[in-house]
Amino acid sequence: MNSNENDTDYVEGDEAASKTQRKKEMLALQVLGEHLANLHVNQLEKCQLPSVLEHAIDEYKRIPNRRGAKKRQLQFIGKLMRDIDVKPIKRVLDEEGQQVVLDKRRFQRIEALRDQLLTGDQKCLNELINTCPDLDIQYLRQLIRQSTKETHEGKPPMASRKLFTFLRELPDQ
Repeated sequence: MNSNENDTDYVEGDEAASKTQRKKEMLALQVLGEHLANLHVNQLEKCQLPSVLEHAIDEYKRIPNRRGAKKRQLQFIGKLMRDIDVKPIKRVLDEEGQQVVLDKRRFQRIEALRDQLLTGDQKCLNELINTCPDLDIQYLRQLIRQSTKETHEGKPPMASRKLFTFLRELPDQ
């Protein structure tokens, strides 16, 4: 009797979710599976996926997109994902997404700092010198002069790139 009661509980729970809702959930898993398939190998390792799912994702990457093969493979990936808890995967992906946003903001701040230095903003230079006591001031000024000279002569911005790299290696920039 216990097994019958469990079966009826499953059916009742299954009826509670409409067919449309179940289909939306399956499509969401397929979208998540496609997102996983487009990740780099290092990012996939952080998700700690079951080996069956990793193999299905590798297969998705390998197969050509002929006659709906990739679509069928995505459906299979979605089916596999129904049996696992996707919350940890979503959490890892959210953390990765937040890190990308932070990296982008840092990149933009460094670009703005470089542009301010190249326009001759002495206040910005002084603030940079004060915040980074181990800064090689002579090398920084040399890069600024070289970059300004390259700009006036119409040469490729080699020194400007070196300046950007130099600023990127500084802490908290």
